[in-house]
Amino acid sequence: MGAAGQKKKLQQRLRWTALTILMVLGILLSPELNKQKDKTAAALPEGMTQEQVQETKVYYVTGSKNKENTAAALQEMLLKERVNRYAILAYGRPTEDGKWISWSKSPQILLSVEGKEDAATQQIQYHDAESCSCQPTEASKPQAVFSAWAEQREQELVLRSALTSYKQKNGKMPENIQDLSQPYPNNMLPGVTPFMEQLFDQGKKAGMGDSAGGGQGEGQAGGTDSLSSEPSANTSAIGTGGLVKPLTEPLRIVVDKTSHRLALVSGQLIVRSYPVGLGADRTPEGTFEISEKVRNPNGKSNGEFGSRGMQLSDTQYAIHGTNKPSSIEKDQSLGCIRMLKEDVEELFDMVPMGTPVTIGKGLLPSEVKRGKPVFELPVSTVETNPGKVYKWLD
Repeated sequence: MGAAGQKKKLQQRLRWTALTILMVLGILLSPELNKQKDKTAAALPEGMTQEQVQETKVYYVTGSKNKENTAAALQEMLLKERVNRYAILAYGRPTEDGKWISWSKSPQILLSVEGKEDAATQQIQYHDAESCSCQPTEASKPQAVFSAWAEQREQELVLRSALTSYKQKNGKMPENIQDLSQPYPNNMLPGVTPFMEQLFDQGKKAGMGDSAGGGQGEGQAGGTDSLSSEPSANTSAIGTGGLVKPLTEPLRIVVDKTSHRLALVSGQLIVRSYPVGLGADRTPEGTFEISEKVRNPNGKSNGEFGSRGMQLSDTQYAIHGTNKPSSIEKDQSLGCIRMLKEDVEELFDMVPMGTPVTIGKGLLPSEVKRGKPVFELPVSTVETNPGKVYKWLD
């Protein structure tokens, strides 16, 4: 056999050896992958199903963490909210300026309630000594329940916000969840997740305004109408004491010209906080709303407006990306709000058209809080607009 033949035979042997190694690795690793899946599935507290976690109600107490505020919040949970399943009362961690609650900071679990139909048989367990002047019980179960509950709340919040905007725009709720992801210019959302579809379907089956189903809204999932309704819990200001339901009020955007921050908020909670570039006095103050959402404005993902644009109230101002990332946290724009690529793309997925936008001074703390992991929706519609040349005041 010649040198060429021997070389070819050697190459074949190497290919077979590599293939054999890959097959063996696949066999060896597959149990580990299955273990990882099992580990994820087993993250729920012992004795609780995913459906029960979905039915869990979570409340934050605001103001000082003490016996009086905790007792008042518990009374409201039992008498006004009428907790009859599993419920958690937590202390929402304030932001550095003390004006907001931070969603990204894990709250401190104060107490849990094992709800029963008969209020006299409800089991209340305290998990914080300051809240009861008692010997608290270990909080591993409510912490695990909260973690499982919190994983899907952002998806519910985005769905709730989109349904609210859709109803305000069209005067009715959508017949199908796909109505939220119509092609430009009616693109409320790029698409929806399977969990969001599940929530919507639960609402449809329960009937508009009915109180069956899962979720954190009034009456739980309660029909698609309740997903767009206001929460029933008190929404008193931070520092005054009170009870709030986290992530139940529709999303809105707040822009602070002093700290160069843009925050995505729900009620009193800051869900995200990003650094932005502004234009000093050229950036207008006041209240606006997102009137248009476009992907790759002017047909570019790396142009002056970046990969995403959200116009403000049909003006020449917009929230958009930028090809000048060094301008972030500076006043170099002609009035628009500039964002980094990964930030504007996450914001674009989370906020529907119609989202209120407030621009002012001294509104937000300076801390930056991004999504971990980044929030991202599947894309199921066309959001580009090649027929229009955008001339925002970049």
